[in-house]
Amino acid sequence: MSDFEQVIFISRENTLMSPLAEAIYRNNAGEGLPKAISRGLVVLFEEPINPKCNMLLTRNSFPMAVHGQSKQIVKEDLEKKSLVITMTLSEKVKFAESFGMVEDVYTLGEFVGGDTDLLNPSGAEDQKYQECFEEILIRVNRLIQKLEGMEQK
Repeated sequence: MSDFEQVIFISRENTLMSPLAEAIYRNNAGEGLPKAISRGLVVLFEEPINPKCNMLLTRNSFPMAVHGQSKQIVKEDLEKKSLVITMTLSEKVKFAESFGMVEDVYTLGEFVGGDTDLLNPSGAEDQKYQECFEEILIRVNRLIQKLEGMEQK
């Protein structure tokens, strides 16, 4: 049985991929599943999330992201029993090195049985952003299914 109290989606700057994953999870996860937050590994100062994040969400009939500013992951975020999900292997390694935590830390692909890394479309044409959104959507839905399976045990 899943005993996670929260899912923390982590990306480097918390401006695109982790807020997308959080928003999709919040919209699609049913009652009884852990709540979700998103954070960044390298947030020197809070900045607005990438405008393409909310554009992708609204274009695909999802509510806009919950928070409008990037947020740095801090030790206090880990006080609850957390499933930590990074977007890339290098982010997973940096998180583990920074917090000394390796248990319950996965890349999104690793947790759902796919490729380890998601490709950041930063600076690419809109189609690459849409492809990134669709890949995150598929993987977050698989994550939800996996958590639901843990809840039923």
